[in-house]
Amino acid sequence: MTATGPTPRRSNDTFKRARLRAARLAAFALLAGAGVIYTAARYFRPGHPWLGFVAAFSGAAMIGALADWFAVVALFRHPFGVRLPHTAIIAANKGRIADSLGDFIQSRFLSTDKILEGIHTFRPGRRIAKWCLREENIERIQSYLGHITRRLLAKVDPRQARAFLKDALASGLESLDTGLLAGRILDTLAEDRRHQWLLDEALTQLYQFLQHDDVRQELVFAIARHMDFVPSTLNLDERVGRAILQRLYDALQTVLQGVREDHDHVLRRRFDEAVTDISDKLKHDAHFRARIRAMQTELIQNPEIEVAIAALWDGLQGWLLGQIEERPGQTGPARTLAVVIRELAASFADRPPLHAWIEAQIASYAPALVERYRRTLGLFIAAQVKSWDDAFLIDQIELNIGRDLQFIRINGTLVGGIVGLILYTLTRLAS
Repeated sequence: MTATGPTPRRSNDTFKRARLRAARLAAFALLAGAGVIYTAARYFRPGHPWLGFVAAFSGAAMIGALADWFAVVALFRHPFGVRLPHTAIIAANKGRIADSLGDFIQSRFLSTDKILEGIHTFRPGRRIAKWCLREENIERIQSYLGHITRRLLAKVDPRQARAFLKDALASGLESLDTGLLAGRILDTLAEDRRHQWLLDEALTQLYQFLQHDDVRQELVFAIARHMDFVPSTLNLDERVGRAILQRLYDALQTVLQGVREDHDHVLRRRFDEAVTDISDKLKHDAHFRARIRAMQTELIQNPEIEVAIAALWDGLQGWLLGQIEERPGQTGPARTLAVVIRELAASFADRPPLHAWIEAQIASYAPALVERYRRTLGLFIAAQVKSWDDAFLIDQIELNIGRDLQFIRINGTLVGGIVGLILYTLTRLAS
């Protein structure tokens, strides 16, 4: 803001101006009253000697009021427009006042000790936690995140996003040693024979699969087609096939029951050997690992991957937009984002050690920032004050402290009157 530019007005200036006007009126009324009383006392004094005391009081009160009026006015402007020395003090010393104000703020308000004391008193961690728990602030955070997300999504080119996801996936797969990872996973499963659960589950699923009617019928037909020595008359081949299949099912049931009950069953031992063999090949067999690497490369280059990535990006984008488009007061799945924010805020509020950590971090970084920018802030404040035009500066100071200065005038009127009365009384007693 330049000296000739517009100056901002605060919303409560009108109230302050009214209070200042009332204080000025009271001080002027007291001066005028003293003048009226003095005139009346001097006029009626010949017939009433005691009015000399009243005249002495009111005369001295006028002198005190006028002297203090001159002192107050001289701070802001030239009394009656006469450029007397040491008047309009604030305007004449604006630069020095601005520099002193900047230095005062640097040394008093922005000292390291004061900043650390303020952080400790303010306790920002706890205040942030309380702020986050308020429902209106949760909605404000949600709205802010939604605004940021919408802007980011609007600026993202879908083709570039898909290409980025594809490159990231390709880079990740390229650097991932799938064989070694799979081998270690198998080793982890085999440590406590947890891989045997896989065998149990596989056998159970196989048995349940074979129980389906359509599967049983298809197996019966398959067995019948391979029994050329059995005539098909009266569906004899199917009957024989069904009988054979039932025997196979019974045998499978017996095997499954035996495997479940015998933890040292031969099938389990064969499965242990198979897992160990596969794990060794995954980790050490160069040919086997090369085949896995080739499968990775084929997967990366598969055109279907690009289609899947495009669907992934579109789905992610749609989900994000669906979350941020929700409105305050909504319930149900659409409130997922608000629920997440609320749970995070509640979790944060219930962790005083986290509040203390935040305060410690602020306290550790604040001194360096204050030391770095303290002089800059002081110079900035001084420059802002210097840039204000004289009328605005005087108006703002007078609005904020002018009312108190008017009470100096009122006090000067009363004190001057009392001093005048004391001097008049002493003079009379001495005569």
